[in-house]
Amino acid sequence: WLKLRLFICTICSAPPLVDRSKGGVQCLGGRGRGVERTAARHVIHSGCSPGTLAMADDDRVSDERFQATMTAISKHFEHEDFEAALPLCAKAAEVRPNCPVVRRSRVFALLSLSRWAEALQACEKLSSDEDDFCFEKAYCHYRLNQCEEALKLIREAKSEEDSDRFQRLEAQVCYRMGEYVKCAEMYEKLYLEDDEESGLLVNALAAHVSGDQPRLAIKAVAEKQELLESSYELCFNLACAYLDENRTVEAEERLEEAKKICMAELLEAEEDEEEGEGKDPASLENHEELASIHVQQATVLQSVGGEEQLKEANEIYTRVLKPRSGNDGQIDTTVLAVACNNLVALRPEGKNLFDSLKRLNVASKESWEQRLTHKQSIEISINKCLLLLQTRKLEQAKAELQKLKAQFKDHPRVAVAQAAVAFREKKAKGAEEVLQAYLAEHPDSEDTLICLAQLHAQQNRFDKAVEALESMSKASRVKPTIAEVVVSFHLRQKNPDKAVACLREAIDYWSGKDGEEDEDTLAQVLKMSSKLAIQLKDKSFAAEAYQLYLERADGSDVEALCGLVQALAVVDPERAEQYAQRLTLPDYGHLDAEDLENGSIPKFASAIRKGAEAEDKTTEDKAKKKKKRKPRYPKGFDPENPGPPPDPERWLPKYERSEYKKKMRKRDKNLARGPQGAMVTDEKAFRKTGPSTAQMEVQADPNMTRPKGTRNKKGGKK
Repeated sequence: WLKLRLFICTICSAPPLVDRSKGGVQCLGGRGRGVERTAARHVIHSGCSPGTLAMADDDRVSDERFQATMTAISKHFEHEDFEAALPLCAKAAEVRPNCPVVRRSRVFALLSLSRWAEALQACEKLSSDEDDFCFEKAYCHYRLNQCEEALKLIREAKSEEDSDRFQRLEAQVCYRMGEYVKCAEMYEKLYLEDDEESGLLVNALAAHVSGDQPRLAIKAVAEKQELLESSYELCFNLACAYLDENRTVEAEERLEEAKKICMAELLEAEEDEEEGEGKDPASLENHEELASIHVQQATVLQSVGGEEQLKEANEIYTRVLKPRSGNDGQIDTTVLAVACNNLVALRPEGKNLFDSLKRLNVASKESWEQRLTHKQSIEISINKCLLLLQTRKLEQAKAELQKLKAQFKDHPRVAVAQAAVAFREKKAKGAEEVLQAYLAEHPDSEDTLICLAQLHAQQNRFDKAVEALESMSKASRVKPTIAEVVVSFHLRQKNPDKAVACLREAIDYWSGKDGEEDEDTLAQVLKMSSKLAIQLKDKSFAAEAYQLYLERADGSDVEALCGLVQALAVVDPERAEQYAQRLTLPDYGHLDAEDLENGSIPKFASAIRKGAEAEDKTTEDKAKKKKKRKPRYPKGFDPENPGPPPDPERWLPKYERSEYKKKMRKRDKNLARGPQGAMVTDEKAFRKTGPSTAQMEVQADPNMTRPKGTRNKKGGKK
């Protein structure tokens, strides 16, 4: 895996944030059950329903025209026809401009139509001492992605009466600004005050996962099994946490549970709308609410790997990104952005580059970036930068990198991407300087250290590569992948003792851990140690590794037991005999000795000879095969859409091409040959072969007779 080129990363879908409180601010993840559709409706400070909104001032209304207008507004609100209600609100404001219900009706209609800029202007224009629309202003700033202004309004206007909804809005603003730790703390505090509201716990899990703290998310729902069985958002967020921990089996199980719960809720909602008529669950597979679960299931399959899993993941991404008809609901933009990115990550390097770049351009649109977490925005932008490098668009890659540096200056992936750009420009020293400069300020950055080790390995400076990897924390450098790379570097430098010492450090570290995942990691390290010990012919270390594997990992592993007996046969024969007794020989009782004697002798020698010949032939074929080089295409050429084939005679002179020869068939070819100014040697070329006109005139004149005495030139005198 040691390549300087960064792998295109696969990212998880953003966990949904839901809020069904009285304040009802918009769902940050955008995948709550109808939360985004009804978010603006709950912004009304009084919390009253639209049906009772217009009737609050009926006792004081004397004008029939005003009363009829407010009644019409109320009916439009009940039917969620806010577009028709908006001009009626303006009409009512002309009659009663100072009526607070009319003011709130207008603001409510604008918020329901998602006209955030107009709603903000209306709030500023209609605000008074009695009603300053402070919460609505903060909410509009939040939806317009003006988080600093929203946070300022919240902190200035927070009161004891409305502290609950202001706190919830502040938590969501913190989430949008990337302050995930603070957001999680606020939601956990709100959940302790109101443990019946499961949406608060859902939001807390989302903040933990987005803040790269999946273990805290798993710990938060460790004893909430009843809630997990009733909330598909909670199951979904827990699956995200499991996936960040590489626990793909648990993640897949939770996603299946989330899908079942979500489909049950959708079926129940469909039955209520259709007055008891049942609906086939298979018809809901393409429902927009299930799109996030499908994309996350594809992400799990992509993380597992395997040909079948990757093929299934590709089908899921393609189905989700397929254009939808007008009757179907629209899928959330976050889900579409993640599906675009992961589909690009699924493709092999160098395949469909232009289509991949097109998809990442869609995923990185400014309107979509506002809905993505910081982690997702960084991954998509870096993937776009790497893809531009693959398509040899260096200047565009640099421009994308500058945008990244402006937004996420201190992020390690930005430094790694900057080093990749420098390396693509064949500036290996410049790439090293970029990484060293970042490590001077952030010495514990694992991504940067790994990239620096890759750079040193490319230049065959394995001692520097080992030094970079060993400067990582102990918990990181004893991981099986890192330890295996360090061991390979030591072996390249012909330092087997250091390689064994590295593995002993990993074994000692993981032996002191008691968790189930730690036991699996220890088993991987022990398998790697036993293989290295056999390679180095270190029987003592091999016996130690095999024995610990049988004691801690799998005592029934026959292969490990055989390896232990072979190693102890050299080091400690007595113990080898003890372990050899545990080996069970195969049972031959079902075989008949007489049948074996009377049977034909198997031709093992010929089979072995044929196998050896086949092996020799394959080795010869492999030796004959030349290394296939990747074809180099012209700049801007797309091998997937090459267009019409080029003319095979384009390198021939024009007079040798078949099309030109066809034109010359009707002409005398002798006239078109030779150097410039040459004349043809044939006298008849420009001479008419018929009789001359003078001879023809003489023969035609009857008066012209030969005089007497003249002689014929040839025949003489007659």
